[in-house]
Amino acid sequence: MADPPEKKMLKRIPDGDNMDRLSALPNCVLLRILSRFKTKDAAATSVLSTRWRDLFVSLPDVDLSFRVDGDASDRDRMFSDFTDFANRVVRQRNKASIGTIVVDVMHFVKSYRLAFESLLISAAAALSSCNVQQLLISVRMDKTTERFSIPIPPGIFSSKTLVSLTVDIEVDWNAPDFVWLPNLKYLYLFEFRLVDEDSIQRLLQGCPLLEQLMLFVQPFSYESESEEGIEVEVLHISSPSLKSLVLSWNAKVELEFTVVVQSENLESLLCSLQGQHKVTIDAPNLKSLTVEGHVLEVHINQSLVSIDKAVVHAEFLHNVTNGSDLFSRVQHAFKFISGLQNVKSLNLSENILKALYCSQRVLPKFKDLNKLKLSHFRCHAFPRNPYSKVLSSLFESSPNLEVLIIDEVLKDSEDEELDSVFQEVLSLAFVGQLKEIEIRSFEGEEHEFKLIEYFLKNGKSLKKMDLIRDSWKTESDGCHRILSSKKCAVDCQILFITKWDLLQSLFLKRH
Repeated sequence: MADPPEKKMLKRIPDGDNMDRLSALPNCVLLRILSRFKTKDAAATSVLSTRWRDLFVSLPDVDLSFRVDGDASDRDRMFSDFTDFANRVVRQRNKASIGTIVVDVMHFVKSYRLAFESLLISAAAALSSCNVQQLLISVRMDKTTERFSIPIPPGIFSSKTLVSLTVDIEVDWNAPDFVWLPNLKYLYLFEFRLVDEDSIQRLLQGCPLLEQLMLFVQPFSYESESEEGIEVEVLHISSPSLKSLVLSWNAKVELEFTVVVQSENLESLLCSLQGQHKVTIDAPNLKSLTVEGHVLEVHINQSLVSIDKAVVHAEFLHNVTNGSDLFSRVQHAFKFISGLQNVKSLNLSENILKALYCSQRVLPKFKDLNKLKLSHFRCHAFPRNPYSKVLSSLFESSPNLEVLIIDEVLKDSEDEELDSVFQEVLSLAFVGQLKEIEIRSFEGEEHEFKLIEYFLKNGKSLKKMDLIRDSWKTESDGCHRILSSKKCAVDCQILFITKWDLLQSLFLKRH
């Protein structure tokens, strides 16, 4: 009798090594497996079986990445193949829904421009036909390539279904004049170039439900094709629906530039600025405020009654020109800090303490302040150190402060009278009210040990002290000294933490 066909033999031997179990799986399971891969890798698995040859085209998300880390001699052909494949994937959807489209290109050069534009056009077409909810476009230029511009298809900024849009393109690009994204809630724009003072407002007006905006701005002045210089002096960001704003301006601005932020529902604002910026904030319901970099002035139009957290690492005294300029700057700095008197958690850099000292004015009461973080705490010559007066005044103005965090403890001289030095700033009444103390970047120096011993000796309400450094493996003697120190609060818990443990803890809290 003739041998049965091979396929029938496989079915008779369910435990055989050659059983094609993958092809027997239902489409929903196969798609779940393929969704773990990038789209290109998922397509490569189609050679395993004719049963799922074109299944990758039905994946709920499209992830298109191009990277050439080795020999770049054939890179142009490889990019052409990549865009042909990407266009095929997007166009063969036949209007099937797509949750997310990711286009990620590395080592971008000018010769890719036309092919990349065709890919953007395909992505824009998919937005209107496949109900795409998230779109992320990321382009990193080759280090040897000079900047050039590419047009963004208007369809990218015209979609009824898009909820999240990220444009992170290192080449020059501009948003179209007409924007209509009625359901967009999250907008992240990197390398954004201001064309005129209304460019951002035109964009925001087309996003009536926008809640989160991240805006990384490029220099505002450039030469247009007509060789006429275009200069923008004001950036106005106004949106009634906006709840979170991150504004980053890392390119230095030589001339004065005004930033106006206005939103009734804004809860979180982060400004990282470099240059001669004046910032005006009109957001009465703001709960979290961060100001970093170089600023001339920060105005708060309305009292921040609901403010919970403020991080002030702004250098108000950057490039002071004369005495009159200094006086004006420090008065603005004092007024800004005074506007935060309802804050519950405050993070201050040494630069702002310098400005407050120069203002020579009495700080208001921070009656709700519970947590204070200092970038530096100097243990040397406090009676002769101008910052000591500011810190002492700040501590006296914070009657309900319970948590003190110090990033780094410094000492620049050999002053051995540290106990008396500490009392110049850290009064016994103030230390007695603290419940938690955290000292980061601990180096095991003598002045650090003495500061810790001072806290433990006088902290009658102290519940916990966290000491953080890169590694504690070689600090057994230091740990023993701290644990053996006299404690006013016998139930105070002392924790020796590595920076890696701290990072992991912060990551888990954030997510």
